[in-house]
Amino acid sequence: FCPFDCDDSFQRRQLEGHKVNDCPNRPFTCQYCNHKATYIAVTNEHWPICKQYPLECSNKCGENAIERQHLPKHLEETCPLQVIKCEFSYAGCEVECQR
Repeated sequence: FCPFDCDDSFQRRQLEGHKVNDCPNRPFTCQYCNHKATYIAVTNEHWPICKQYPLECSNKCGENAIERQHLPKHLEETCPLQVIKCEFSYAGCEVECQR
């Protein structure tokens, strides 16, 4: 039986591989922020909210490893494909274009 209570069935000779690679309840550490939980909890619950999880730019500018916490700044300040208002919008210009 699995020491992590996953209810999987396997032969004794498969136990070590199961504990290290296959068990969804095995201890697991997020490689982006070192959060510790079970494999299933990190991959299903933590990664969707992990602030350091790498994301692709939503504008598809080619940046594909932006930490989740830095994505808003990337879009606001540096993404060349972000649509922004004309620099003369203060004077009434309503044109919007990519940075």
